[in-house]
Amino acid sequence: MRLRRHPLDGAMLLFHPGTGTSVRIQDPSTRELRRAAPRVAMFGITNACNLSCGFCSRDLGAHSRWTVEAAAEALRGLARAGTLEVAFGGGEPFAFRGFAELLTELRATTELALHATTNGTLIDARSWPRYRGRFGQLRLSIYPDNPWRTAASTLSSDGQLWGANVLVDAERLATLPALMAELAARGCHDLSILRYVGPDPRMHLDEPQRRALAAMIVDAPIACRVSVCFGDSLDVPRLFGATDCGAGLDFVSIGSDQRVKSCSFQDRDRPGATADEILRAWRDDQALLSAPSPRQGCARTALPLASPPPAPRFAIWQAFSGNNSGECVMVAKFESPADAREYLAKLLPAFDPDADEWPPEWKALFVEESVASLDVEGSDFAPMPHELVAIGRSVLALGYDAGDPFALLRALAWKEGGYVVPGGVHVHDPLTLLVAVQARDAAEARAIEAAVAPNAYRHGDRVLLARPMTGKQRSSVAVAYAGIAAIIGDRSVAAEICWEPVTPEAMVEVLKRLGDSIALRPRLAVYFWGEDGEAKAKALEQSLDADVTRVGSTLLVEGVARRKRLAVLAYRQGAAVRALDGERVKVSGAIWRLEPGTKRSYAKRWPVPAGPIIARLRAVLPAGTTIEVTEVDEKVGTQIALVTSEPGRALAMVDAYATEEGIDQWLGVADLDPLAFTVRRLLADLIASS
Repeated sequence: MRLRRHPLDGAMLLFHPGTGTSVRIQDPSTRELRRAAPRVAMFGITNACNLSCGFCSRDLGAHSRWTVEAAAEALRGLARAGTLEVAFGGGEPFAFRGFAELLTELRATTELALHATTNGTLIDARSWPRYRGRFGQLRLSIYPDNPWRTAASTLSSDGQLWGANVLVDAERLATLPALMAELAARGCHDLSILRYVGPDPRMHLDEPQRRALAAMIVDAPIACRVSVCFGDSLDVPRLFGATDCGAGLDFVSIGSDQRVKSCSFQDRDRPGATADEILRAWRDDQALLSAPSPRQGCARTALPLASPPPAPRFAIWQAFSGNNSGECVMVAKFESPADAREYLAKLLPAFDPDADEWPPEWKALFVEESVASLDVEGSDFAPMPHELVAIGRSVLALGYDAGDPFALLRALAWKEGGYVVPGGVHVHDPLTLLVAVQARDAAEARAIEAAVAPNAYRHGDRVLLARPMTGKQRSSVAVAYAGIAAIIGDRSVAAEICWEPVTPEAMVEVLKRLGDSIALRPRLAVYFWGEDGEAKAKALEQSLDADVTRVGSTLLVEGVARRKRLAVLAYRQGAAVRALDGERVKVSGAIWRLEPGTKRSYAKRWPVPAGPIIARLRAVLPAGTTIEVTEVDEKVGTQIALVTSEPGRALAMVDAYATEEGIDQWLGVADLDPLAFTVRRLLADLIASS
């Protein structure tokens, strides 16, 4: 590979994609140079994350919008504009179907240096050959509970350059020297020391702890990279001193939703589905992209950016860029605030947000309430929620895990007569606390709206208040709620956490349509995973006295007014459960033909012709159904998306067609416009409480 030239503002950067060698030159000959593109693209290729298979119990309504073709085209455009590196994250990039093909395509058609940040659980001696030779560097995210060592051994044995990402808080600080020594012994090239950015004071290092960390870095047996988020708070040598982090200028963050922002700690974004959109945002929105993150810990709020230290005329270094890879949320609604408090009272006596696993009291409760089998008491569990609170009729839980650590909490909520808001599993997009307040009259509502503007939306004598929940790994209901608690006083209140975008435009559209009724039809979608998923789905189907459509390991249950019994049964058998409320819903997924002669787990997915599918769907579905079918030629299959009032018929038709043609399929079902349902639930809560 040749050295690539990347003009900076008043300087020239020469970069070698194969080794990460960078040479920066600043002299009179470079004075007139100006940037033409961000140097690095942090690319969230998917919002999916893995457990034991390609699909986890995630938010099925929040699919990644990227296809191999779209991602390749966007990155080719950035490469042509001058971008040097792309660091894939997510989600878990190795869970993205076609990831190996995307890397191969980019290797063949661009000079981009390709990297990825991964939890490592999809990398072993069997899976790794598909990716051999594709990466400049891989970064393993190391958390207390993820099994990263198999991946480390696989990468070291193959000669793949790899580094580690470690978030350092007070607890990790005590074990950091031992981890450094182990990483060095296992062949880790370098260790990225990451700073927590968020509101939880327990996660921030105080001055003595920062001094201790600086000393560990200086004496480390392994090369250390210090996150730019530390600013100048660590007394360690820096290449160019403690300068601005470069978010939004040197690099941009492109999400799985095809939106671009300066970094993953920012909330405001711009369209980013193509290279042109990404570059337009980068060129035209520097005021937005260069702003500090609103989250506590952003170094931009402290550095004297007006007078940065002078850069040397000549510098050379060797390094690759990295991407730091969600939040898990439960919103359970009860008949009354008293019912919500009663549910919480069963959990709070043994609640310890710092515990490594759920306590024996919880496990015994799950067995007693018949939401878990008897062997639950001897099993290990995901970490406790770091927050568990009740506001009005809602119980809100927050945690951080690769899968869904709240499955039994959700099952218990259903068992206690609650309603569990669908989704919220492994969320990477910013969270918003949406609070509805009942004012005494319209005049008081206007006063509250003015006091909390611009994130307040009045509807008669009620006000909806949107508060961003800041933090990367530990968002906080308490911090978001504290900003408005004094204004709310003793008024009736309702609250939910939103993982869908809560923008002013979206809120205005929802409020404009409140006078329109949404036709309702309660359903339940049940998803089983793993090799025995289809057998479990079939057994549950046979036990139900309801209108059930089964497609492989997925069940769609209709004609059930009260869904709690079914939800508990499904959770007890290890399923993921999604309540559906609208008469019209979205059915989306893919059909594909496996490459012959290849093991199923590694087979390429060839698309099938779209024409016959469209014709069959049109024949069986009612008028008004919208159908969108896309043939994708990058081995991910033929994508299907339709909006219909008859999802069961759509699922059955696609399944029958797949059986006849000898092809595979996977489909999911989700409600349309989740924010509209959230707002209506909150306003209904206020009516019920008055």
